[in-house]
Amino acid sequence: MVMAMRLAIVLAAALALVGCKAKAVDNDITYGIDGIRPATFSKGSQSPLERGRLHYSRGDYGLAEKYFRQAVEQNSNNANAWIGLAASYDRLKRFDLADRAYKVVIKMVGYTVPVHNNLGYHYYLQGDMKKARKHFDAAHNMDPSNPQVIANLELLDAT
Repeated sequence: MVMAMRLAIVLAAALALVGCKAKAVDNDITYGIDGIRPATFSKGSQSPLERGRLHYSRGDYGLAEKYFRQAVEQNSNNANAWIGLAASYDRLKRFDLADRAYKVVIKMVGYTVPVHNNLGYHYYLQGDMKKARKHFDAAHNMDPSNPQVIANLELLDAT
């Protein structure tokens, strides 16, 4: 309960900050099959974002969520951290929290290929194939050669 309240406060603060134009936004979003760039992890690295990517790529979604949340708390303008947090929530089936995180990302960077791709996967995991198709198609129209988008469209077609 305390953690949920803490996250709500962080999300509220981040939403307030998104409207401010004084802060720079890290909008260099990178992605893998559903929006997370595969990670490598060096011994000296202590970055929560890197740790989140590593745990996500290993399928440790609870730990990924923890570290992406830490990355968001450290820098609420880091779009990579927000999209990682949203994708982790998706994998934990916390779609309500994922929706909130995606709203923050969209306010930061708009509907980019990675955002559409992740939203497509978000809806796919919820079983809403119509919305999934809409977002995967939008991502594909923006970048027809993107291997992650193509893989997700193939996954959707196989369903």
